[in-house]
Order: sequence, then structure tokens, then C-alpha cells
Amino acid sequence: MTPLPELAERSRFLIENARFMTLATHGPDGVWASTVNYVPLRQPLRLLWYSMRQARHSRNIEADPRISGSIHLTGLPGLGLDGAQFTATARPVGPEELHELSAWYYERNFPDEAVRREWLLPLEVFRDEGPRRFYLLEVHRWWLLDIDRWLMDKKDQRVAVPLDALAGRPTAGSGESAGAR
Repeated sequence: MTPLPELAERSRFLIENARFMTLATHGPDGVWASTVNYVPLRQPLRLLWYSMRQARHSRNIEADPRISGSIHLTGLPGLGLDGAQFTATARPVGPEELHELSAWYYERNFPDEAVRREWLLPLEVFRDEGPRRFYLLEVHRWWLLDIDRWLMDKKDQRVAVPLDALAGRPTAGSGESAGAR
């Protein structure tokens, strides 16, 4: 069995580098899966993204905030891939958090200032009756692909990784400053 420090390091690598996650939501029209671009926040582990308010997954989150999801990367050394699955709850970002979390999202997602300016949307589109919302999900449980098991007997399984092992490097929202961070 893979030691916990290695599982935690693989998990942190995925969280920091995958950039896209697939969300599984449930609402009045049934289940739905959507891929969104996220940035991580830590302590507790949270993932931040924005979507159209009327997107099916956004409406589903309004109806039932319990979700599951997955992230993966390919082209890695060794097996060539790695991935994780999680359960979480998600919610729209409130007006008191919007400025700080949107700034974190854009700075983290687009470190080059010129590129960031091209992608930056005005905060008004995320407020009140605006067409978009930032969403924040808090991870409750985390599983990683069991690569050792796959290499041993080709059985596709997951191994649970405790959330406290995923603390990793500080990011916005980790408690290092005031406000929503």
C-alpha cells in the first residue's frame, strides 16, 4: 500500500495542476455532469470556479448543494495518468466574498497580467441579477487512484486520503489574512 505522504503529495499535485474538474450534480431534471475550470483554496480544501447562473449544474447546485466530482491529469511519468474523486458541497459566492475570491481566481488562473485583462469580467456580471456566479465547493471526502494496486493486478480501485493530509502550501482562503481568505 502506498504510504500516506506519497498519496498526499500526489493529491496536492493534482489539486494544483489539473485546473479542470468534472462536477456531478443532481436537480429537478435529474443528474448532470459538467467540466469547469477551478482554482484551489486551502484549509479547508475548497475549489472555486464561475459559471452561468442558468447552466444546468448551477441550477442543480441551487436545488441540492451536495455534489461529487473528479479531476485527472495525463502525460505524467510512470503510469501516465493520475486522478482523484471527491464528495463536496457547493454554494454561490456571496457578495461579501466576491471581490476577494474573484481577484484570487483571476490572479491564480491567469498569472500574466496582460492575459488576465483579456479574461477579466466585470464584477457586476456576478452580482444580483447578473448572468454569472462564482461557486465555491468544500471537499468532504477525497479518493486517489490506487496506482500500486493497478500495477500489481490491474484492478481499478481508489484509496481514501484524509483531508488533513492535503493541507499543502498556503493559498487564498487559508487563514493567512483577514476577510474571506
